[in-house]
Parts: sequence; C-alpha cells; structure tokens
Amino acid sequence: MISKRGVRPDRVRKFAIAAVLVSIAAMLGCGGGMGSTSTAAAAASQIKIGDAPADRVVSFEVGVGPITMKPNSGSAVTVLSGSSRIELSHLSGTNEPLALLNVPQGSYTSISLTLTNPEVTFLNSLGAVVKIEPTLSQVVTINFNPALAVGNGASVVNIDLSIANSLNFDAQGNVTGVNFSASSFAVSTSAVAGETQEQAENGELEDTTGTVTNVSGTSFTMTVGQNGVSLTFTTDANTEFKDGATLATIMNTVVNVEGRTLADGTLHAKEVEGIENESGTELEGVVNQVTGNPATQLSIVAQDGSGSGMNDSNVGNVMVIDVTGSQYSVEQGDVDTSGIGGLPASPNFPFDATTVHAGQRVEVESSSTMSGTSLIADKVKLRQQGLTGTVSGLSVPTSAGPVQFTLTVASDSAFAMLSGQTTVTVFWQPGTELHNLASVKNGDTVRVRGLVFFTGTSFNLIAKRIGQ
Repeated sequence: MISKRGVRPDRVRKFAIAAVLVSIAAMLGCGGGMGSTSTAAAAASQIKIGDAPADRVVSFEVGVGPITMKPNSGSAVTVLSGSSRIELSHLSGTNEPLALLNVPQGSYTSISLTLTNPEVTFLNSLGAVVKIEPTLSQVVTINFNPALAVGNGASVVNIDLSIANSLNFDAQGNVTGVNFSASSFAVSTSAVAGETQEQAENGELEDTTGTVTNVSGTSFTMTVGQNGVSLTFTTDANTEFKDGATLATIMNTVVNVEGRTLADGTLHAKEVEGIENESGTELEGVVNQVTGNPATQLSIVAQDGSGSGMNDSNVGNVMVIDVTGSQYSVEQGDVDTSGIGGLPASPNFPFDATTVHAGQRVEVESSSTMSGTSLIADKVKLRQQGLTGTVSGLSVPTSAGPVQFTLTVASDSAFAMLSGQTTVTVFWQPGTELHNLASVKNGDTVRVRGLVFFTGTSFNLIAKRIGQ
C-alpha cells in the first residue's frame, strides 16, 4: 500500500517535466527571450521529455508557464510568457523530442517555472478510474548543480522529476493532491551518439506520432500528439515508408515515425508509417475494460492522440471505443523480435479481438471524427508501455539477452489492478537496451518498456529497454 507520505522508495519513478523543455524551446527555438539577446555561439540541442509515473497513475497532465531562465551571468529572462498543457504518463520508460534548437553556448544556473492545475487520472483503492483536478499554482526554481553546460557539439537535454513528493495520498493510497518539489528535479545533458549506439537519452526517436503539416522536398514537418510541438524530419533512400505513407501522400495525415538524430542535430526518419487521413482520429491510452469475447468495445483512459475531434479535453478521460470488425496489429517499432517471428504471433505473442486485455496500452485508429467520448475504430494496435517490478527467475546475473525472467509488479499498481495479474514473463532480446544498469540480477527493481501480450492465461513482454 502507498503511504500518506508518498510513494514507497522502491517504487519511485521519474518523469520529465515537459514544461521546462517547452520553455527552453520557446526561448531559444523561436528567436525570443535569451536566444535573441545572447551573442554567444550557438550549438544544436534536442530538448526531450521522458519517464512517467507507473503505479496507480494512468494519466498526468499539467499547465506550464510562465517560465524564466537564468544564465551564468546576467539577469533572468522570460522564456515563456503564456501557459501550455502537457501530458506525461504515455512516455513511461522513454522520451520524445520537444524541439530542435540552436542553444547559445555557455552555462545556465537555474530555471523557474509556474505549474498550474494538474489533472491526475488514477485507480482508487477499489479499482475505479478517478480523475482529480486540483486548483494549484506553484512557482518552482530548479538550480543546476553543476551548471548546465552547452558546448559546440549537438546535444540532448533531459530533465526529470521524481514523483515521490509530488503526489499526496490518503490512508488507502488514493491520490488526494499534487505538490511539486524543486529538489526532485534532475537535469542532464548528453552528446548525440553514433547511429548504432543511440538510445532515447542521446538521440534515438521512437514511436513518435503526430499530424504532418508540411512537406518540402525530401523533408516533412509534423505536430506531435497533444503537446503541439513541431518537428522536422529528413528522409532519404534508406527511409522505409509503410501502410500507404509516401512523401507525396502524407500531407495532413497522421503518421508514426521511428528516427534518429544526425551529427549536426537534425532529425532523420528511419521509418514512416501511415495511420489515418485528415478526417480521421488516432487515440492512445490504457485499456481499462474489455466488453465481449471477441471484443466489441474497449474502454480506454486517453493519454495522447491526433486528428479530428482529439483535443486536450479528452486526455485523462475514459473513452468508449467500438471495435466491432476492427483490424488488430502490433506497432513493433525498433523492438527486437529476432527468434520470435512476425508480430502478432501465437501462442506467446497474440494480439486480436480475443486476446486484447485490460492493462495493455493500445492505439486506435478511425476514419471518422471523435464524437464526445466515443469513437468507432477501424484498427487497434498494440503499443509499447513501461512496467516496474522485481526480477526473479534469472539463473545467473546477466548483462545481455537472449534470456527470460519474471517481473513481479506491485499488487496495487495500475497494471495489476486492471489486468488481474502481478507477474509478467519478460523476453530480454539481443537488441534490448540496458539503461543505467551494468547487469540485472534476481531481486533488482527495474522498469521494463516494451510490448505486453496476453496469451489467454498470462502476460509476456518483449523488452525494448530495461532500466532503473
């Protein structure tokens, strides 16, 4: 059980405050704020958001701004005068870029931001979906220690926040409020890695979905999900276009991109998958109820999405999806499935109308417009998600796959309460990434991100990443 004082230490997870990142983007990417007054040479930097809470919280959205930032010398400047709404929980165990910027080289000592009116959707002690919207306005100043340095090479900036002191709970573990703490923030920078060594924190772009707003030559620009950030990707002969997507046809459509960061800081699309046309809708979230077998209806807690009728008011709400006759598939991305075969695949990795299950994270695609909280789906896709738990079943400590182990999640975590199970068999593949870990052994508490399948009796997870 979660105590009134906060999340148990062994279950404290991190998530990046997109507010900080958006503010830097507004300041440096748009020519305003410090970016317009600094005379220092600039370097390409990619600002990214990351890890999210994974216990009972299934959606976390907050208003961000105004924001100011202080350089090593000189007075603070306003970097964001307004406010933006950002949802974070769909990024558990990964991150995505918010902007590609030319950041003045030098040192930065602190940033101050206003966080307002968070919306938290969680499972209460009875397993019901509850959404709270506390009235809150906090100004938080984060000191960089050591100072945040920007050099002359392309880099990635990651800002994380521990949720241990950010949520208030009652005796039954229900969320009762939000209180941000500056001491929970951590800031890091990393040089962009080589293509074969890139991970989320140093240049890789995985599972990025949004609406294409411009196509020019061999490049295209997309607006990402509900955060509204604009990203431009280059393509070349090595870019794989899937599901009807081509440079000639993706304008005003929703696409999913797998990509990387080049040495000069620009973004390159390795894979572009078509989702829906300009009149359609794409919605992502966690399944909290399945009706029928085969499924005829899914109830989904919305986390993100794009297209017609999908907006900020949907985030955190339970959406009712008619899936009668829908096609089922798996958004594999860069998940290593060597030795497993194509996905979905029975008996270990099925995904269809008989095996879609509460607790899984999915995407629904529709050629129609969202109507209130209802949508008729043409396609249902399994998407990656992050689970946190304790490792068992490893014969010896290891630092590489292929190997299997059991991940035991907390009995009062959202996944356990929704799925009805506390154990998942993890398939650690040769291409699975280790993050902040040299090896894994029995008894370790880890977070695993990947594809979660229900076999009809149990859950299996093909791991994209294992980390702390």
